[in-house]
Amino acid sequence: MKVRYPFFTLLFFLFSQSVNAESIKLVKKKKARQRQTETSEKNPNSQQELQEHILTSMGFGKGLSFETSDKQNFLNMRVRFQERAVETIRQEDGEKQTEGLEFQARRARLVFSGNFLGKDWQYYVQLSFSNLDMEEDRPVPLRDASISYTKFNNANIKVGQMKVPYNRQRFISDGLQEFVDRTVSNEELNLDRDVGILVSSSNLFGWNCLGYSAGVFGGEGRNRSSNSSRVLTSGKLTYYPLGVFSDNGEPDLEHSTKPKLAISVAGANNQNTNRELSTRGETYQFARFDYTHTGTEFLFQWKGFSASGEYLTRKANSPFMEKEIGNRTMTEYSRSVKGGFFQLGYLFKNNLGLALRYSEYRPWGKTDPKLTYSRERGLAVSYYLKDHNLKIQADYAYLEGGYVDSLGSHRIRAQIQVFL
Repeated sequence: MKVRYPFFTLLFFLFSQSVNAESIKLVKKKKARQRQTETSEKNPNSQQELQEHILTSMGFGKGLSFETSDKQNFLNMRVRFQERAVETIRQEDGEKQTEGLEFQARRARLVFSGNFLGKDWQYYVQLSFSNLDMEEDRPVPLRDASISYTKFNNANIKVGQMKVPYNRQRFISDGLQEFVDRTVSNEELNLDRDVGILVSSSNLFGWNCLGYSAGVFGGEGRNRSSNSSRVLTSGKLTYYPLGVFSDNGEPDLEHSTKPKLAISVAGANNQNTNRELSTRGETYQFARFDYTHTGTEFLFQWKGFSASGEYLTRKANSPFMEKEIGNRTMTEYSRSVKGGFFQLGYLFKNNLGLALRYSEYRPWGKTDPKLTYSRERGLAVSYYLKDHNLKIQADYAYLEGGYVDSLGSHRIRAQIQVFL
């Protein structure tokens, strides 16, 4: 018995210490809750912050999203890239010359978009990381950086660096095309991006038949600060005779049961620009020109069938400018051009698409003597595994004129696009 007493005494001591420790913990937790309640009463915002949660979602074709529980702030991040192979065969004096197979990381984009302080304030930022996706003299990755205020349906306001509303094929994403890439006429005549302010509506006055865009920009293109006292003004009016619809790209992926038709006219005036293609191209050493742009276009989609076309012009106020430099007279030419394209496509229900294209542009009046007639005739095959988010495309084109600087050129391209 004497041996047992110390043992039970030790057990009793340990048990009492454990109970005492638990009591102390409970008292500390109670005091902590009291302090938290007192702090919340003094500062109601802290209680709101404690209750607020960040909702996260992720999915293929939808990107990675973060949203506050009150729906006031939203961020979506997406990655898109195009891997391409190109084979070109040129004709020179009756002989064919193969340039060889070229593999390209044609585009690699990172997109941030969303809203803040409610649904009316929206933002869009797009970065590009392929060397083929940047200007040679200014390899800056920023493509888009804009803020929009969408409270007023008849006048949405956007400021920042964005696409100039002019021709549709340039305005919609290159990832929404029926061909591997855009036309030769678009490459010559589009206005690309610029920094400025834009007012627009996709359904003016709720009439279900009109949309418009009107903007004022710096006039020298993306990632440049305009040092000119004059600007680029642009306007576009779209008529929907069969009702307004969302522009989801060139092919009719939805196999629309009701026909869709959009007809647009556009115009722009870029004053005192120092760039060869108005907002793009080579920078002049001393010349400055005023360019007037006009355009008309249409889009039709119904039950998998699609048709689209554009006719664009660019006219300079003078064919050239001269300047005495030393003992020499230097001449710099403007580029006055007109051209366009017509395109037909059909999407089968197994998500296989076919398309045909004709595109051309030609000099207009007195202009740069190096500018010559160019033409593109082509066909394309596309397979949409997950709409435009995952698709495989191949196209063939026969190119003629100054665009390829040869008697003719056969171009074959294959591409896969992934949009996470």
